[in-house]
Amino acid sequence: MAICSNCKSESRRVRSRWTDKGVQLADECPSCAPRTFEKFTTPSDKKIHMGFEAHPNEYEKRYDSDGVFYIRKPEYRAEQEEKLKQPCADDVEAQERAEANKRASRRTDPMTPAELEQAIAKARILAGAIEQSHAQAVKEAREAELQSWIQKASSQAAQA
Repeated sequence: MAICSNCKSESRRVRSRWTDKGVQLADECPSCAPRTFEKFTTPSDKKIHMGFEAHPNEYEKRYDSDGVFYIRKPEYRAEQEEKLKQPCADDVEAQERAEANKRASRRTDPMTPAELEQAIAKARILAGAIEQSHAQAVKEAREAELQSWIQKASSQAAQA
């Protein structure tokens, strides 16, 4: 830890500066000159920082009747929005893989009657499973509702 010669506070980040002629200027630290320091974060920080805390030079500090609030500078906002519009590398890679797979395995011939029958049979099996699942869910919901009514009635009878 270093001690700032300007405000005498102890900090991990103290900036000493000199002029071109070798004359030392007053030190700066995050407590006495926060506007000159970007927020320092490490992966082990495990803390979520607000935008104005993480990038104080990219926000304007404003005041109103409720107190202080921060607004992103227009150029910073435009830069962030442009980044959001761009797809990430993982998305581009996944899209390229999907397109290559589609080109390699797409079907160009119509289904034969045997393939059509097989597809319809598979669809019927899936539709039957969905109907059974729905019927089971409705049955369980009715049982839960009945149990709820029984519990309410027994608690009302116990109170009376």
